[in-house]
Amino acid sequence: MKTPDSLSSARSHVRFVDVRKSYDGRTDVVKKLDLDIERGEFLTLLGPSGSGKTTCLMMLAGFEPLSRGDILIDDVSVGYLAPQKRNIGMVFQSYALFPHMTVAENVAFPLNARGTSKPEIGKRVAAALSMIQLGHLADRRPVQLSGGQQQRVALARALVFEPSLVLMDEPLGALDKQLREEMQYEIMHIQRRLGVTVVYVTHDQTEALTMSSRIAVFNNGAIQQLAPPRDIYENPTNAFVAGFIGENNRLSGHVEGIDGGTARVRIATGETILATPVGVSAAGEATTLSIRPERVLLGDAAPSAANRCTGTVREVIFHGDHLRVVLDVLGHDGFVVKVPNGTAAPVPAVGEMIAVGWHAGDCRALDPAEGTKP
Repeated sequence: MKTPDSLSSARSHVRFVDVRKSYDGRTDVVKKLDLDIERGEFLTLLGPSGSGKTTCLMMLAGFEPLSRGDILIDDVSVGYLAPQKRNIGMVFQSYALFPHMTVAENVAFPLNARGTSKPEIGKRVAAALSMIQLGHLADRRPVQLSGGQQQRVALARALVFEPSLVLMDEPLGALDKQLREEMQYEIMHIQRRLGVTVVYVTHDQTEALTMSSRIAVFNNGAIQQLAPPRDIYENPTNAFVAGFIGENNRLSGHVEGIDGGTARVRIATGETILATPVGVSAAGEATTLSIRPERVLLGDAAPSAANRCTGTVREVIFHGDHLRVVLDVLGHDGFVVKVPNGTAAPVPAVGEMIAVGWHAGDCRALDPAEGTKP
């Protein structure tokens, strides 16, 4: 297997250049995509169904023709090459293992197709099965394996011929929650150890935040934001990203003014909220305020915040590591606060009036969410 050092390069590994895709010749489902993917990174294409993320992956794999533009791998055009000529590893949600073959034979298949010598095949298959810790199951057939074991075999098959680029299309979608989480870490650790470039498609935001070095958030055929997971979560650039990545409380209003790095926003109930301007730049603009539930302060901690009000507790739900408190705040009856479990603060009671607050730096003034524009 290749090492990270042998894969290092200053140039982009993959480039989408003005790539567009239309199925009817009129409407683009992928709109003018320009995207550079760095060598050795784990890039996740994240978005709702129909956003264009899977279509992009299929065009990169060669399974979908481009309507316009080109795709380059190591500065070589591959946009119109057949899939088998691109030397790309692929992992599918369905695993796509051959049921009549053993585990070892499944893993060896790409090497046989490339005419690799038998001694070399034996060595590489053994190394690949050792990597996924399934060497003891080499003679079993897929039907004799668990879902997680089958997924590991599919991963080994995608890596055994040492591609520098591996594509993964919802590979964990068929697994249960616990196994899915375990496989997230396993795939992430294998990718980092080998230094291979991974392009990964999912609609699961937690999966994307956990595994990725960067995330491209798709909607309506275009990338809404491309950034590392922490930046995507902490600094969403628009209301769609804020709403799609993680949970957030949203309040609509209009900008009264912007002083330095702080916006004053008048909301529908008449209060003025201080926020960090992201999608607004001038007084009079409509905006959506975004506040993450874990950044909201309750009770005695609330008076320290720039934005303060009171709320009525509607619901308290135990989630193990945190309490989910739902309040009626500023005319919004679904305002959510996440309180870490085990804190010294007393658990609020349903019907209780409680102080609520949040800092201006934890509140983003974004573009108006869909349906809130005047």
